[in-house]
Amino acid sequence: MIVNPNRPQTEIVAFSAANREAVKKRVKDFFDSVSTDFESIQKQARLAQSQFSASDACRLLMVLEPDTSPAAVKEKALHHLDHTAAIDGTEKNIYFGENRTYRKIGFVFPGQGSQYVRMGADLVRCCRGADEILKQADAAFDQNARLSAIIFPNPADSKDELKSQEDRLRQTEMAQPAIGAISLVMRGCLSNFSVSPDAVCGHSYGELTALHAAGRISREDFFRLSVARGRYMAKAGEQQGEAGTMMAVKAPIDEIPKLIADYGLDIILANRNSPDQGVLSGPTPDIEKMHGVLKENHIRAIRLPVAAAFHSRLVESAARPFQHTLQTIDFLASDIPVYSNTTGRPYPTDDEAAKQLLGRHLTNPIHFIDDIETMYADGVDMFIEVGPKTVLTGLIRSILKDRDHAAIALDASSGKKPGIRDLANTLCQLAASGYPVDLNRWPPQLAAGAPQ
Repeated sequence: MIVNPNRPQTEIVAFSAANREAVKKRVKDFFDSVSTDFESIQKQARLAQSQFSASDACRLLMVLEPDTSPAAVKEKALHHLDHTAAIDGTEKNIYFGENRTYRKIGFVFPGQGSQYVRMGADLVRCCRGADEILKQADAAFDQNARLSAIIFPNPADSKDELKSQEDRLRQTEMAQPAIGAISLVMRGCLSNFSVSPDAVCGHSYGELTALHAAGRISREDFFRLSVARGRYMAKAGEQQGEAGTMMAVKAPIDEIPKLIADYGLDIILANRNSPDQGVLSGPTPDIEKMHGVLKENHIRAIRLPVAAAFHSRLVESAARPFQHTLQTIDFLASDIPVYSNTTGRPYPTDDEAAKQLLGRHLTNPIHFIDDIETMYADGVDMFIEVGPKTVLTGLIRSILKDRDHAAIALDASSGKKPGIRDLANTLCQLAASGYPVDLNRWPPQLAAGAPQ
């Protein structure tokens, strides 16, 4: 196929109508009208997008690329329309929805551990305002090296150099504001297509991103708090005495506290992540003893590469200065609820009460299960992970199991495939569900000089 190198080589084709037969006709008409070159498909896709309506009863969208066989995709789409019994269905790069309308959309923002070198590079190129976000992150970081250069270093010449780049980004003081910056870029990408949340939450550090995404704190304060939080937590890991460590455990969440109590260890269940996954936090000797206990009981456990026993009393030295920093910012009013890791309920509207809750966040356990359960009870049935990787998407699917919901990761391929393709697939899933995505803004404009 002939392609235009100045445009994203990913295309969205969208069809909608009152019933399946009418959609089938539009699919046939579309593929009968295009030739084998990709520019022909792109041109006809604009027309299809202008005719698409998320309010139509039947919706089918697909993601096409230059190596896509039009004939093969046409056959798959028609087969999908003939044989999909469920209200919603997906096949590779094809998304179908019928009659169902979403209730509410929740954005979820990841925390430390989801970072990777060059995360979000493609989306930085196509998100309006990405340059300003990275410049503001660099200004707040205020060190010898720019934060953006740590996220997007020069291509590594060897495995050792790549490992060095990854190790540097993994450091707490780098990882947290870096994840925040890229999460904001990704949120901006969704905003460009008129996708916005009805509710938000984050996991650990991600709660800060959620507060900004909901409008509770300004972007300037967000980056100031992100940098401060990362540095205070990193310093807590360097303090004299026992800073502790953490360990992820694959076991029924309600059984973990009993295991801790049975052996009398100074450990807490710091993260209640899903029905069968938790994270322990405590002094290193106790974590090591617990690791041995779990191994004897054939329970999978993995030590985490963290600077300290986060979300426990052992990081009180980080919590105190963070609480002081919080007193220098203002909490703003917003209609978008932010669900707290500490309480599993929305943040209070009162400024001082919100600061106190966030100030306790570093030393209190993470009740992510409660966040998701409460959001779902409050009407959120579609969750979008906005940030690097797919950790929270997997947890949400485990928490809600067979209940009617959708969990979508914007960074579905975790950088292994083009980010613009991941964005296209996310938008198609949303539009297929009946969400009014502004498809007329596709394709995004590629910015010159952005990370390659």
